[in-house]
Amino acid sequence: MSEDKLGAEVPDLIIEARWENANDASKFAVRTAKRNTPRIVDEAQRLATKWAAACGLCPMIVVPYLSETSLTLLAEANVSGLDLCGNGLILVPPRLMLWRSGRPNLYPESRAMRFAYRGATSLVPRVFLSRPTFATMKQVVDEISVRGGSVVFSTVWKAIARMQEDLIVAKDDRSIRLIQPERLLEELADSFSAPRSIQEVRLQAKPEDLFRIAKQDESAGPPGVRLGPRLRLVMSGASSQSRYAAGLRSDKPVLYCQSMGELRQQMGAAWRPTERFADLVLIETDDATPFFDSERDGDVRYASRLQTYLELNFSRDKRDREIATQIRDQILAAASAPSTGGR
Repeated sequence: MSEDKLGAEVPDLIIEARWENANDASKFAVRTAKRNTPRIVDEAQRLATKWAAACGLCPMIVVPYLSETSLTLLAEANVSGLDLCGNGLILVPPRLMLWRSGRPNLYPESRAMRFAYRGATSLVPRVFLSRPTFATMKQVVDEISVRGGSVVFSTVWKAIARMQEDLIVAKDDRSIRLIQPERLLEELADSFSAPRSIQEVRLQAKPEDLFRIAKQDESAGPPGVRLGPRLRLVMSGASSQSRYAAGLRSDKPVLYCQSMGELRQQMGAAWRPTERFADLVLIETDDATPFFDSERDGDVRYASRLQTYLELNFSRDKRDREIATQIRDQILAAASAPSTGGR
């Protein structure tokens, strides 16, 4: 933003566009920005509109990159936009509309800027799909703990700041609330990768037997705090499918654990690895996400509805992705329902 000699706000640039008839030209009041997150694009187009109205010009923004979605939103707001990659929209209602898109983003944000939707930090956005509104950041930390996760306050602050920039949550003095659950689910799906496998073994054992051993080692926590077993064990999202959608899988169940050595020690002689007659696949991982917000049915712990969706959606199998769509609808319906606070 710049100011004239009297201190009034004036556009960052004035651009004049001419076409075939040299006498036919339009001028644009331009707001420039160095980044192109949804929040920055939204703020830029609002300011350009304000400046254009004051100057009697057409509004325009210039940012590093404009996606198809950003161009559509600009068109709906009657704001022109140009990026540094060759995409753009020129609007002079009702005389002219020029649209160019499809050029790749030459200025992608760094991996660090997108950390909020990956790995252990993703527990922060994930919890908003289970509880869409919080009064304070401490409530977010506490809710994640209740659901079996662990994050420090600084991680919550950074993740929420990123979600604010992406216009996924809104924060004011009274609350932090989810405003775009569908967009949040898309970000989590785009950033998802399968839990890292440290080691893998095929066992001749029933899943229930492993969960019974893990349950015996379960830690007792304060009332309402679900710490879960010290021998953390959970069905994978793909193997939890039948809990949330109709249909049975023909593949062997996959279980995640955080300490295969400890589980092997607890099982003793019942630990029977085999390649030919295995009943299940056990994967050791240091990824916290499969265990977060797991659900118990008897002795068995199932992956959360969200983890199940993310794993099935990540699959290349057409049937898995069809089932993921069913579960996605369930997640969005729950996220849009009136919040009743924590569990």
